[in-house]
Amino acid sequence: MKDATTELLTSNGRIRLDQTSRNGSGINSLQQAEEKILSDLINALLAEGLWDVGERGEIIEAGELLSTDSFAGSVLGTLLTAEDHELSERRSSSDCIKLFRWRRLPSDASYLLFPVRPAIVQAYRYVTGGGVYEVSPAAQAVPVRIGAMEVWSRITGALYPVNAGQTEGETENGVTRLTKLLQLTLEQTGWTCEEQSGTSQVSAGTNPPQLEDLAGLERLAAFRDRPFHPVAKAKGGWSRQDYQRYSAEFGQPITLRWVAVQRRHLLQSGGVRVSETDAPPSPAELLLSVEEQRLLKKAMQRLQLPEDDYIALPVHPWQLDVILPVLLANEQAAGDFVPLDVVTGTYYASSSARSLAPASGGTAHVKLPLGIVSLGAVRYLPAVHMMNGERGQRLLEQAKERDPVLRDQLSLCDETCWWAYLPESADYFDDPPRHLSALVRKYPSSLMESDGTALVPMSALAAYALNGSHVLDAWMRVKGEEPSPAGAEVLFGEVCLHFLHLCLRLFRLGVMPEIHGQNAVLVLKDGHAAGLLLRDHDSVRLYLPWMEENGLADPCYKMKPGYPNSLYNGTPQKLLYYLQTLGIQVNLYSILEAVTEHYGIRESRLWQVMKSSLLQAMELAELSSDVRAIVEQAMFDQPVWPWKNLLKPLLEQEGVPSGSMPSGAGRSVNPFHRLSLN
Repeated sequence: MKDATTELLTSNGRIRLDQTSRNGSGINSLQQAEEKILSDLINALLAEGLWDVGERGEIIEAGELLSTDSFAGSVLGTLLTAEDHELSERRSSSDCIKLFRWRRLPSDASYLLFPVRPAIVQAYRYVTGGGVYEVSPAAQAVPVRIGAMEVWSRITGALYPVNAGQTEGETENGVTRLTKLLQLTLEQTGWTCEEQSGTSQVSAGTNPPQLEDLAGLERLAAFRDRPFHPVAKAKGGWSRQDYQRYSAEFGQPITLRWVAVQRRHLLQSGGVRVSETDAPPSPAELLLSVEEQRLLKKAMQRLQLPEDDYIALPVHPWQLDVILPVLLANEQAAGDFVPLDVVTGTYYASSSARSLAPASGGTAHVKLPLGIVSLGAVRYLPAVHMMNGERGQRLLEQAKERDPVLRDQLSLCDETCWWAYLPESADYFDDPPRHLSALVRKYPSSLMESDGTALVPMSALAAYALNGSHVLDAWMRVKGEEPSPAGAEVLFGEVCLHFLHLCLRLFRLGVMPEIHGQNAVLVLKDGHAAGLLLRDHDSVRLYLPWMEENGLADPCYKMKPGYPNSLYNGTPQKLLYYLQTLGIQVNLYSILEAVTEHYGIRESRLWQVMKSSLLQAMELAELSSDVRAIVEQAMFDQPVWPWKNLLKPLLEQEGVPSGSMPSGAGRSVNPFHRLSLN
């Protein structure tokens, strides 16, 4: 191993990977997907400090390993041939790889070893493709490369030795639940990859993405799902058949089922009883053709269910077959709702699974509850969330009235048409009723029906198709350009500038929507960024003093008494947290990562593009001196930034999952401050 070891070491004792080894040969789609999950897992553990608990982890140089372990050459030689997706020939000589060594106990001779590199978004990141090796000097064994489940088992066994195992019948603790989610993520990822390698029907994953195909872009986004979250793809409760029928990646049509619900048991828009208001458009009128509505009426007539007393509500087929018979069995037996023998209305799943897009391509989409567990939460759809979404939408509409640029460039999906089963005896926060509801999301017809206009979910920019194409390729072609790294860099800057400009205009009014990539949709007009479309308004956060200064009314969100909330923020810095984390660390950085991987552009170069875009956005947003000072200090001057934790909230989750995703914050490096130091 002498030659390999010599090649690995530079004059300063750091390790570099051989550029010629990274040609992708022999790596199939499943291996790539599993490596991505491993990468997300290791990086989350690094960012949240879990590797460092009890001084178990340390950064070492290759030379140090050689001096302490006689067989270190075999480890380094294996790393030499690692397929490194994160480094490119454009990287400078200062971009050197180090090693991270972790021991179960500080005194242990055995350890885990994997390559890391100094990073911008966090102190160190795993070198994708480098591998995690279990080294056992006492056994004189060859280092063994291990996968995500083995890594997770070693970590949890060391940090949570008491809680890791549970007896049958106990309520799952966070460790057990997260372990199952990771296993399920790997399993369900394998199902997708098997389908892709065979006679795939996943058109969005295999064909070049088209800008005008919103449903196809949603399917593409589903391949990445929530960026950087190692268990994002897990859909607890779905069998393999369910996953293939209902997940967005498979692109299968979903035909709606329907139930007739007694009007007196339904809440609707505004939080009022359906029986107490004039009849607005029904779900069927908004979602179905005239002929389909006729079929629905005939089904109700056959069961002698008068429309004066009942209203037909759409239900996801899996929900009707699996969840309602169990959780709402008594209510069904009492006649509160009656399943109808009609199947009509064809839709396709979006990347969020609950939201469905019409096969006809119309403006009315539908969001339905699902009793699956994703990211530690049950994906039901409670009335209180839809009420808050309606109030959040009104707040954003007020903000548009106060700012001419927002009025022109910010668009909103209309989410004011909804229905929720809630018996008069039930509480807003009771669980079972939340499993029967529906929201019709209406996209602006001015955008959907406008020639030359394309709606691109920002989450789709964080993924790329299996054939190697990226959405930016299609965008460049619309502009009459051949895809190129230079063109991709320009478009990335355009995305950053447009997004950050509008976010800062909202921030100066004391408002910040939920701006991760699933909710924020880029509006392109004739090949140029022309606006931003927001959807899912139930988490529009605010800072009341600035709102009141700008004439915006408190939306008076309905909150569960005694529970913390993140909608009302006590300082502008806490409101800005959501731009730093969801907006930059999650949304824009996931796009940056995909552009880096696909086009081979140096990551620090794209961070510089983002920084320049942010500075320009601050000028365009017309911030007051006080607001600008807050933004400058938080974005550029502070050496640390808030960090949205992914694993710790799930590990600390107690009891059964609710409808809210566990959340928590930590601290990390300021990427723009770190960029200036480099």
